[in-house]
Amino acid sequence: MYVLGISRVHDSAAALVRDGEIIAFAEEERFTRIKHDGGLPAEAIAFCLRQGGITLADVDHVAYYWQRWQEPLHAAKVFARYFPRTLEVLRNDNGDEGGRSAGMLETLKSGGGKGVDDYHVGGALLAHVKRSFTLGRDVRAAVGHTGPTKFDVHLVDHHRAHAGSAYYICPWEESAILTLDGIGSDGTSTYLAHGQGSRITDLRRIKFPHSLGAMYAGVTGYLGFYPTRDEGKIMGLAPFGRDTYVEQFKKLIHLDPDGGFELDLSWFRHHTSGKHMMSQKFADTFGPARPRTKVTAENPVPQHYMDIAYALQVTLEEAGLHLARWLQRQTGSTRLSVAGGVALNSVMNGRILLETPFEDFFAQPAAADDGCALGAALEVSVGKYGRPRPRDGFTYTGPEFSESEMEVALQDAGIEYQRVDDIARHTATKIADGLIVGWVQGRMECGPRALGNRSLLADPRDPESKTRMNEKVKHREAFRPFAPSCLVERAGDYFVSDHPSPVMLLVFDVLEHQREAVPAITHADGTARVQTVSREDNPLYWTMISEFEKITGVPMVVNTSFNDNNEPIVATPADAIACFLKTDVDALALGPFWAQKPYLEDENE
Repeated sequence: MYVLGISRVHDSAAALVRDGEIIAFAEEERFTRIKHDGGLPAEAIAFCLRQGGITLADVDHVAYYWQRWQEPLHAAKVFARYFPRTLEVLRNDNGDEGGRSAGMLETLKSGGGKGVDDYHVGGALLAHVKRSFTLGRDVRAAVGHTGPTKFDVHLVDHHRAHAGSAYYICPWEESAILTLDGIGSDGTSTYLAHGQGSRITDLRRIKFPHSLGAMYAGVTGYLGFYPTRDEGKIMGLAPFGRDTYVEQFKKLIHLDPDGGFELDLSWFRHHTSGKHMMSQKFADTFGPARPRTKVTAENPVPQHYMDIAYALQVTLEEAGLHLARWLQRQTGSTRLSVAGGVALNSVMNGRILLETPFEDFFAQPAAADDGCALGAALEVSVGKYGRPRPRDGFTYTGPEFSESEMEVALQDAGIEYQRVDDIARHTATKIADGLIVGWVQGRMECGPRALGNRSLLADPRDPESKTRMNEKVKHREAFRPFAPSCLVERAGDYFVSDHPSPVMLLVFDVLEHQREAVPAITHADGTARVQTVSREDNPLYWTMISEFEKITGVPMVVNTSFNDNNEPIVATPADAIACFLKTDVDALALGPFWAQKPYLEDENE
């Protein structure tokens, strides 16, 4: 049984599940090269079908992360209440084949997809209720399929899709489930559930406007960054702050004794304006918002705003701990599966693991709405039809390329290269020599974090690795940290926890006596967002890091996504070569092929 899962609006993606196997899963942005692309994922759907060796005629079910048929009226009420232009967008919808009105299309183009104002998203979401009736037609048009099809269309509750994306692929037969985001299709922002076998049981839903995602997004905008797009930057900025405003921020949210929470809406405007904005009361208390200007050495973020970022992050962490503790008491479980955009906050995740009775933690690598494509497919495959739960193959789910395709791309680019017998050892040696290396191997990973197949790698011992990577390669803010990819068997030698963290969604303290040894991955507060690498999960990457350890004694490398700022992670050999040529990446390990900037070769001579 083939199930095709789809997500759209922002970070659109497609997934193909065959019984208990994930055949393919990828974000549309990787193919279109438009970051956070939010249209119908035509390219991603086409890739999934190619990977499965099938056509749309072979698909049995199409699952869309929207609301169940019996609940569109409630969804309409939610969005009509909180998003002023909802009805206007619905009235003006022209039913275009791409699934977006002309106005929404222009908004997406100008706003960069995920950065669009929520009232536009609200209009688009209500329009999706209407368009859901023609989803099958849109999918056929997207891939140019003109023949017969047999698939049924299933609308899957948004947070059930989030939950399924994590629980159905976790390694356990039982787990508590926590999903958190801005707002789902029925107004849910926080979902607490219990997974047992192949069944997920709802325990609690907290509805918009009481939303941790909306809270974080609103303050993100106040700090001069883009809401729903730059929250990761705020998480990186927070450690530079002081606890000046932590007590005042407690007024923004009330943590109920029964385990829930409510926002004090007098501090916010997301529920009245449909935009991620703070109220005049917030500005009167904390001062005017920081202008949305580029952060540079000459224009740094003032300490006042870093202190607010710190208070926001602490407030989120305390709310996450509060929810997790209630969930653990209700389920009695020692295992937790998480998803939703807020679950990308790896600092919160690390505290939940270390400070609650949960002993095991599982995160979906594509925790945000892109992962709902996979979750919707699994909710149909596993939850509805009882097919087996996939237990592996959920990370490296994108396209891969043959050696001949890689070599043709190198030749077409006109750059010199050589074939290396042992690319892992050769790369490790060059990283130890101080080179920043683009590493492209195997199938592309899913989610926003590079996990060792589309990565930029550097030496964690050299503090200049971080500075150079930020300034010359990624062209991004200097305060943003870089993660370590560490051999799983050695993680306990460097971090306070050796809990497996294969998808880089847990932050742990770096052991104090090791911080000087690995300054490039140690953040301002002494922490690191850890990726643990096992031989089973990624043999070639594990081997390369092992070779680096043999040379240096350090069992990790700096790992960040292979892309320039505001671009999607590279997908193809041509993407990788283009990024290599236009940035200060020193060398490229493309499959077994090695290319190095000529000036570095001259220096070595």
